[in-house]
Amino acid sequence: MRITKILPVFVVIFLLTGCATYYNPVTGKTEYSLYSEQDEIDMGKAIDAKLARENRFIPNERVQTIGQRLVTVCDRQSLIYHFRTIESKEVNAFAVPGGYVYVYTGLLSKVESDDELASVLAHEISHVVARDSVRMMQTQILYSIPTSILFGSGRYQAIQKAVDTIFTLGMLKYSRTEELRADSLGATYLYRAGFNPEGMITFFQKLAKTQASMLKAFEIFSSHPDFEERIKNVQETISQLKAGVRK
Repeated sequence: MRITKILPVFVVIFLLTGCATYYNPVTGKTEYSLYSEQDEIDMGKAIDAKLARENRFIPNERVQTIGQRLVTVCDRQSLIYHFRTIESKEVNAFAVPGGYVYVYTGLLSKVESDDELASVLAHEISHVVARDSVRMMQTQILYSIPTSILFGSGRYQAIQKAVDTIFTLGMLKYSRTEELRADSLGATYLYRAGFNPEGMITFFQKLAKTQASMLKAFEIFSSHPDFEERIKNVQETISQLKAGVRK
């Protein structure tokens, strides 16, 4: 009985010896990760290649321009950000490790202004900045990679193989805290970049009017807090920005 209790401690210690440390500008703390930033980029490349095989990417200069404008004010500019538009009727947007952000044409049909589109992109950029998807990926992908490879020279190939085998959009389910934080940080980036952060509120209000039965089918909202809570959270952030409390 005592052995089973002690074993997890040894496992944690062993894994931490191979962990990378990095400063998270969102939490303001030094954090540990099984993946370095280069590993994160490699993971993003592998996921992007998989998504390209399974979907149709179409050029969209508007998404590119707005996305890159937001990148210039975000708190993690060491990455090269990529903005993809996927042809699909789904109202969806998501980000994966390494600075890859995806928007569906179904969502683009819902936005009526650059401010609203920017609010979606800013939210997803915020997940990248906070490394939210990396934390999820490392807990799910880690166990499919032998330890000898995970900390060895074949790491990149192992990550690619793991992504091809087990990655699905269903893995991208954030906690309530992570979603609300991405909204607040996203509103801050909108403000810094010269967009009207109220665009995030009008977009939420618009989507809130959609029938509940339809919203259940949209993965972008499946794990998010309800719109009323999200709107209140963004309104508080905007008030702080205007008062100079938040920068």
